Amino acid sequence: MKILVPVKQVPDPNAIRFDASGTFASSTPRVVNEYDQYAIEEAIRLKESGAATEVVVMTVGPASARDAVNRGLAMGADRGLLVVATDSDLEAADVASIISAEARDGGYDLVLVGQETSDGGSGVVGPQVAAKLGVPIVSNVVSLEVGDGKLSLGREVEDGRVTVESPLPVVVCALTGLNDPRSPSLKGIMAARKKPVQETPIASYETNGADVSWGKLYAEERVVEGTIIETDAESAARQVVELLREKKLV
Repeated sequence: MKILVPVKQVPDPNAIRFDASGTFASSTPRVVNEYDQYAIEEAIRLKESGAATEVVVMTVGPASARDAVNRGLAMGADRGLLVVATDSDLEAADVASIISAEARDGGYDLVLVGQETSDGGSGVVGPQVAAKLGVPIVSNVVSLEVGDGKLSLGREVEDGRVTVESPLPVVVCALTGLNDPRSPSLKGIMAARKKPVQETPIASYETNGADVSWGKLYAEERVVEGTIIETDAESAARQVVELLREKKLV
């Protein structure tokens, strides 16, 4: 079984910084999206168990996003793919097109993605990849077992958990609880330096270009009104009670 793990480099949720215009400051540290780390870990565990033959980590982003690929390699993935693109190129539909093209051309049996990203939180890339490939998708996955040409998947739903089976190929969206992602060891970090990472410009893929834009971030202005009562304690208490009755708060 050949596994593709698309990952995204996102602003560190614990160290977000904004510039004067209200956008992410360039000094904001970047990390691998949390849900993507569950996907990487599960893919590596399948490789270690003998169920998978190859694990490939892929990202679409600027040259600095190679750090996300390197982390996957240090955790134990076999090779990496970096599609170099600017932030303006990163419309979700285009990213899904690129991932699905790689999955189709590379003959992957399983695409393991994070349920959503911490910066956007839309969770649309996985479903779009499945739709473009014409394969099943199973979301909110918290357990995974390999059977005879199929997967047994535990899904977290509103009132508990359900187990479903899916044939291969399939797109699986990893959720918190699927596993406990490992931290790269020194040996893994050193080994990652020797693993191949293929860099390809986004122009090599057919995309439609971004058609979504975001306004500036701002804090909503709040207006607070109050009443000041200046009298003795007994009179003030009566006035407070009357005021609460008028506003139907008591």
